[in-house]
Amino acid sequence: MSQFEVVRDVGESLKELLKASFKEAGFTTVTVSNDRPKKENIKSLPTVSSYLYHLAIAPGYKDRTDSLVTTYSKDGRLTEYYQDAPVQMHAQFVLSVFGNTPTEENLLLGLIVKTLLENPILFGDQLKGESFFPDDQLNVFPNLQADFSESVSFWRSLNEEVRPSLFYYVRFRVESERRSQELPRVIGRDLAVRQTT
Repeated sequence: MSQFEVVRDVGESLKELLKASFKEAGFTTVTVSNDRPKKENIKSLPTVSSYLYHLAIAPGYKDRTDSLVTTYSKDGRLTEYYQDAPVQMHAQFVLSVFGNTPTEENLLLGLIVKTLLENPILFGDQLKGESFFPDDQLNVFPNLQADFSESVSFWRSLNEEVRPSLFYYVRFRVESERRSQELPRVIGRDLAVRQTT
């Protein structure tokens, strides 16, 4: 497992969640894309764009210190080592729809909101890719700081006309593979009592 691939896998997990939701709701012709949302990248209508536009360290980041990890080896032996603390990240996505009509775009935007409302945490089979640990969960939040000004800035940066957009972010972690040598464990003690006069 290459854990640095998690950034890509976060995007794929969000994309697959939206695809499944559209299919379940009867929108079988919707394409979901992680490509930059430019007209030249839209191959068919309707297309939902789930584009990662910013990656940030999560607020509250502090100096990282090694943490003690206790686990079991393949032969069932208890092992301990120090490992770098993970870095909590926010993957910020802009979600937009390129549809045949404004009505179709509005329907699909509403379904995106409903899907992410009902799936605030992705886990288990919802996580796509090999970079996730078995207990990983992705928290999906609406970006409450984003407003119309941010939307205008985003679309202008792509030299595209402004279109309705939703801003969300996904919280995830990046783990370091660097760890200390295995720590020796005390598995027994011999005590002796000596009488002194």
